[in-house]
Amino acid sequence: RGGVGEKENRKWDMAPAATARAWLASALLVCSLASAGARTQRDIAKKTAQMTEEDWRRVEEEWETPEEKEEYEFKPPKARGLDVEKLQREKDPKKRQRMVEDSQKTTGPTMIFATVDYPGCCEDKTGTEEIAKRWNALLGSKGMDAQAYVVDNATILFSTNHGLFADEIVEFALEQPECVATDWNSKRTPGPAETPEWKAKDEVRKAAKAKADAAAKAAKEAAEKAAKRAKRRRRRKKREAKQKDEV
Repeated sequence: RGGVGEKENRKWDMAPAATARAWLASALLVCSLASAGARTQRDIAKKTAQMTEEDWRRVEEEWETPEEKEEYEFKPPKARGLDVEKLQREKDPKKRQRMVEDSQKTTGPTMIFATVDYPGCCEDKTGTEEIAKRWNALLGSKGMDAQAYVVDNATILFSTNHGLFADEIVEFALEQPECVATDWNSKRTPGPAETPEWKAKDEVRKAAKAKADAAAKAAKEAAEKAAKRAKRRRRRKKREAKQKDEV
């Protein structure tokens, strides 16, 4: 029983266990009502229909053993430290890097960014919002504790309260055809949508952005210079007016 509980906790999906417990609570409740004087099915149905969510929870807790409670409770994953001796024995540089990354994972909240691309991307957020909505539905169907949010026209943010599951979220994102790449823990991982066509479009976007940034910087510098010249002129006029008054 303990092994099953640990597996379910690790996968975040407690639905099967919760369903079994609900059926057990219902069966035990019927027995309790029958022994308490509810003689017919109509009596039992009437009494159960009047029960609140709190009543059902209390019945379940009354019949739940300490072992069952411990098994079904969600247990947050524990942080993994860095095994220095194992790191020193490992010869593969990629595996060593992965060990270091795993040791830096947090049990608390974490965020993962995913760049997306699709036909018609990305003049506005409409298409990206549809993708985020679909990804949220898929995450929910897999029992994954994460939410997808649109942060700009071509970027989706995954937010989770359990950072140790970040690898599974990254894996999920990289399975989606619209995913160009994920960025998490200072590591960028390319996805299926990082095609030569996307790279060419990205270079054009970067060049346009660099040009726009340069123009904005030049305009800002020109405005600052003009403001300084105007300030010097005002000071000079003020000084000349003061000298004239003294004369």
